Amino acid sequence: MREKKCKPALLWLAGLVFRVTPPTRLFRLKCILLSISGVDIKPSVRLCSSVKIAISGHLEIGAETFIGHEVLITGGDSRIRVGNAVDIGPRVCIVSGTHHVDMVGERSAGEGISKDITIEDGVWIGTGATILGGVTVGRKSVIAAGSVVNESIPSFVIAAGVPCRPIRQWDPHSNAWDTVASHEEAAEVQCALCRPR
Repeated sequence: MREKKCKPALLWLAGLVFRVTPPTRLFRLKCILLSISGVDIKPSVRLCSSVKIAISGHLEIGAETFIGHEVLITGGDSRIRVGNAVDIGPRVCIVSGTHHVDMVGERSAGEGISKDITIEDGVWIGTGATILGGVTVGRKSVIAAGSVVNESIPSFVIAAGVPCRPIRQWDPHSNAWDTVASHEEAAEVQCALCRPR
């Protein structure tokens, strides 16, 4: 089965309707408008009226996800997947588009490219964070407010900073947070958590 592609003109029209709806009401209507616009969206998604979506690729938003005020989801023909039960705080930017650096041509911003983004189930993204193309944010991770995610983040971590790095790792055996010494250590711990016992 072919993936749905977003229709930018219909997304723009949906955005016009959003502007005249109450900020945190009429969630079902917003989901219907986005679905008509080519977004693969579950009917239980709650999104604020000030959300702006400008993408021509595939956008999937999972069940029970909340998308806060003034969130921007933009990019080219890439695939953006937001999992189930994700919480996205106000003014988060999810940007799949970028450019090759061109030091020969007139502009440094060379040919435009678009990279996939995956935000797995249960993730919480704090206010003003930026998620860039080519990354996966692992299941149940927390991205601190104002962080810039330019590399993939493992599951079950709290990550923060510019650039964003894991700072705490959830230990399911002790039900407590451990301090992470490095990004590599977080990845190693994540692999250990995935192995069957």
